[in-house]
Amino acid sequence: MRLLVDSNIIIDFVLRREPFYASARKLLVFTALGELEAWVGASQLTDVFYVLTSKSGGMDPARAKSLLRALRGHVHVCSLTQADVEAALASTWDDFEDACVHQSALKLKADAIVTRNKEDFERSFVPVLDCEELFALIEKEHGIVYGEVELCR
Repeated sequence: MRLLVDSNIIIDFVLRREPFYASARKLLVFTALGELEAWVGASQLTDVFYVLTSKSGGMDPARAKSLLRALRGHVHVCSLTQADVEAALASTWDDFEDACVHQSALKLKADAIVTRNKEDFERSFVPVLDCEELFALIEKEHGIVYGEVELCR
């Protein structure tokens, strides 16, 4: 599955924000294993960097860049063209950032946008799922259950 992952999922994972961390981690683990194809928009990375290095994120810029580099090993980046940005600006969406995420999903022909703020994407032409809905869909359609196995020493 090709997924456009919203910024909040990335931030939840990197900052280990509860109660969202476990779901974000699960999504990114299976992306790293190649089971899912995850994408973010290029502008999302600047947004994530800003949050990580803000007062609420409290992260040193060098550390934030290092984490984003590591993430880039498993998550693809979609760049928007001038036409894509024009489409986002011409849309009826109030939140320009969300409109750009939506344009990225359209450009990629994504199977879904994965977010924990589904209400931000009520106008989306692409299906919008939270992490738990995504894993339930995969289980229903493919009979695959994603879980972690704890190994004994």
